[in-house]
Amino acid sequence: MNDVIREALDIASNDGYERFRSKLNLEKNLPAVQCNRTQVQKVLVNLFRNAVEAMRTVDSPILTITTKAQTLNEKSIALVIVQDSGPGLDQTMAKRIFEPFFTTKPSGIGMGLTISRALIEDNGGQLWVDSDAKTGAKFHFTLPFGS
Repeated sequence: MNDVIREALDIASNDGYERFRSKLNLEKNLPAVQCNRTQVQKVLVNLFRNAVEAMRTVDSPILTITTKAQTLNEKSIALVIVQDSGPGLDQTMAKRIFEPFFTTKPSGIGMGLTISRALIEDNGGQLWVDSDAKTGAKFHFTLPFGS
């Protein structure tokens, strides 16, 4: 999982989304997750791109994306958290963010998070937004560990 996170950050940076600081808090020796690597990478790239686009609307010299990966206590799943330092989501947006065609971006089509959620679910996990995040938007997803 940690390698997939680093690769997705590289992809987002190389696609013109480079103006952010990445803060990684990745559990060492995290067991391998059971997933389609390409699909999970696409989800992460989408989350990173969305974060950068949201943070661009804030007048701040330092744009930060914090990514955590850890074992969820007493369960055989990995938890990944992606949080940005942007404006965040109000309660209404947080409730609708995964609806098809709902977007907060002027040029968005509103399918990125819908597809991302479907991909995570197809891999045995869950994707959700933390509507109580203190700063920025905070997305979580889980994936099962391999056997």
